[in-house]
Amino acid sequence: MAAMLVSPPPPPQLLHPPPPSPGFELHKAALYVGDLDPEVSEVELVDAFSGMGPLVSVRLCRDSLSGTSLCYAYVNFFYPSDASKALSCLNHTKLMGKPMRIMWSHRDPLPRKTGLANLFVKNLDPSINSASLQDIFCKFGNILSCKVAEENGKSKCFGFVQFDSDDSATAALNALNDTMLEGKNLFVSKFVKKSERKEASEETKFTNVYVKNLGEDLTEEIIRDKFSEFGKVGTVVIMKDGNGKSRGFGFVNFESPDEAKKAVEALNGAMLGSKKLFVGRAQKKAERQELLKHEKEMVNCNIGKEKASNLYVKNLDASVDDDKLQEYFSSCGQITSAKVMRHDSGLSKGFGFVCFSTSQEAQKALTTLNGTLLHGRSLYIAMAQRKEDRQRVLRDYYSQYLLQYYGPHFLSSGSSSPDYSFVPFPHPNPTPQINSPQPIICQQFGRNLGVMRPFAPQNYQQNFSTFIPMKQAQQGNTNNWGYQQNSRTFATSKVPTQALNYASPSNQKLHFKKKGNNKSGSEEASSKGSVSVKHFIRAPAQSNVWGNSKEIIGHHLYPLVHSLQPELAGKITGMLLEMNNSDIIKLLDSPDSLAVQVEQAVQALKEAKAWRSTESSVALPVESTSCLSY
Repeated sequence: MAAMLVSPPPPPQLLHPPPPSPGFELHKAALYVGDLDPEVSEVELVDAFSGMGPLVSVRLCRDSLSGTSLCYAYVNFFYPSDASKALSCLNHTKLMGKPMRIMWSHRDPLPRKTGLANLFVKNLDPSINSASLQDIFCKFGNILSCKVAEENGKSKCFGFVQFDSDDSATAALNALNDTMLEGKNLFVSKFVKKSERKEASEETKFTNVYVKNLGEDLTEEIIRDKFSEFGKVGTVVIMKDGNGKSRGFGFVNFESPDEAKKAVEALNGAMLGSKKLFVGRAQKKAERQELLKHEKEMVNCNIGKEKASNLYVKNLDASVDDDKLQEYFSSCGQITSAKVMRHDSGLSKGFGFVCFSTSQEAQKALTTLNGTLLHGRSLYIAMAQRKEDRQRVLRDYYSQYLLQYYGPHFLSSGSSSPDYSFVPFPHPNPTPQINSPQPIICQQFGRNLGVMRPFAPQNYQQNFSTFIPMKQAQQGNTNNWGYQQNSRTFATSKVPTQALNYASPSNQKLHFKKKGNNKSGSEEASSKGSVSVKHFIRAPAQSNVWGNSKEIIGHHLYPLVHSLQPELAGKITGMLLEMNNSDIIKLLDSPDSLAVQVEQAVQALKEAKAWRSTESSVALPVESTSCLSY
């Protein structure tokens, strides 16, 4: 709260105001000023109230964190008579375009919190403002506060009047309730706090009826005549827009709850004009919001339960339909639905969903049936995920993949996307190699260094931005030199034959070999004849055997992927080679499963591309390598 002390201007007959009497209480000359414009400051308040008498202080209440105005203030006068004068003259007058609501400042919050002698007034004409409402009720007693609710400067047709005594409030209620004011029937009742109001379930006691689907040709007189068949109607209102056109709904107020209930039961769904009416109990905004919140919570709860009991099943045989899928999983519990996903042509997509009645049954099916055979196919079972959750998991996976596989330097700058490409081998013109006398280690300088990629093709051109000493450069043309990594051949240019003692990003040794007629390791493996892919799965876990097995598998896998996705065959093959060899063998034996995996890989590439385009924090370097076409 911010306070501004004001030096009191002297009265005309005195240089300074006299000191307060010993029994004087300052709070008796304090006013509460509410409904202020957010732009109002202490200066405007001083200018507005200083003409009523000398001021002690002006305190505009502000938010403790942001410092913005809370739209109410306290003005302290030296004399209660000046405060009373300000209350009479300035109440409901406008300050910076908004009328101020002024009342005596009460230190005791009990009357305000209990709503003592507070009346609720509704069905007001839009022309009635706070000042007019106070003029109507002031003859019944001393009014502490009077306010007509507004929204965007327009009356909401209801307000509140608080008296200083309960007797005055009762007298006003008895005299003004159900009287005509500006052509409308006034409704006056005791104010009831929200916490004490009737719950939404108490639908038997209501008199206000909500009617929607009203035609534009319907008038209030027609609606009154229709609803008068079920009882005495007090008020009928059709809501209209700024141009005076009907908004298609309105309200009908009955005198008794029984008549209102009877009208709802009889007219809900009935035809009036050319439209079918909806008639129901009128609900306040807070009540509607609470009801919508409850419904949303119930929907989210049901989604959570369904999510925990819904299973994703893939690698299904093409002959498996909904009934067979449900029959296979029925041993684990009660199934609410079983669905095999199909293409528009009716062919199975190779996966489906099974939803159980409880999450415990779904967990039982997951643990007992995952990996079992159905029509000769090993099932993969997991908890089903929504599309949004699945996309989030994929984004997290690829971000971690890039960091772990390529290193943080790969994500530091640039804009190109990572390459998971695999290009089949051997090349028609393989590069012969001769081992160099001593392995060399190369270190990258700058971000333009090409990245060592898995499963890269032979004659893979890699550009380095490194410094070569002049002495080494003068040793002659070294265009005839290449280097090999893990039995894969790469072409390079102008690299000296002797060791440079550079460190490669992966700390792997690059063996230089002289171009000649020697065959590479992969060629030697292929030249010995047809090599079974499954042979390498059973082979011991040696590094060279493992590398060759991936190459052989990739050599068999690439044509199959190319037949499904020619443009992305290299990328998708590289992604699939990240799987276990046993899983890849299953894909080679199952065209349907391979098609499903390829489709998922295509979708993953699209989602990863979209994610990278929106994530400014993860930038990729400009591509510095180029693959020779196969």
